[in-house]
Amino acid sequence: MRFYLQKTKIKMAESSKAASKAVKPTLKKTESIDPEVMKKHQQMINFLRNEIANVEVELKKMKVILDQLVNFDPMDIKSLSSAEWDDTIGSQELNTYSEEGVEVIEGLFDGYFMIGADQKKYPVPMNYSSKTKLIPWDTLKLKVMPDGKFIYKLIKPADRKHLRAILSRTDDNKFTAVTDEGTVYFLNQAAVTFFKGTPGDELYIIINEKDKGSFAAIEAIIKK
Repeated sequence: MRFYLQKTKIKMAESSKAASKAVKPTLKKTESIDPEVMKKHQQMINFLRNEIANVEVELKKMKVILDQLVNFDPMDIKSLSSAEWDDTIGSQELNTYSEEGVEVIEGLFDGYFMIGADQKKYPVPMNYSSKTKLIPWDTLKLKVMPDGKFIYKLIKPADRKHLRAILSRTDDNKFTAVTDEGTVYFLNQAAVTFFKGTPGDELYIIINEKDKGSFAAIEAIIKK
């Protein structure tokens, strides 16, 4: 009888081990993520952010013009004339020409793009606009090299004004500058990253002296 019980226990133990091995989960190998896919993903995000920011700037310009039209005084024709209107319409004389066999296009910087003499929008690298501290309506010269490389140069700075502001962040995670008067300016996101800015930091910004508020370049960030 004792022999029978021992034999039964051994069989139960073996069955338990077999069941344990059967249900033991097998670890799957971690699938690697293609870095090119992630790079493309980030590029698409950056592209859409830039496009949205550009639309916001254009809407702000149109609002300025609409306000002027609403407040138009027929007895004062000068009430339709303003720096914002002239710059938006494009009263400056811009040219396209060839220089040493290289195509050259002049244009105005709108905060994100250069609006060329041919009315096309050319992307201005954020690193360049940050380093050069470009502001809206700076006049640029673009050289389109034979290999497709774009080389920008500031040839006529717009009139500038320096302001103090506070660094803020929108719901869609974009940094802006808010002045003491409550005016909001869009910022070069690359510049904020370079200065390692965080919401609440004190900002010193540069704006177009005749602009009522759209885009600002960063002069300095003072950590809070």
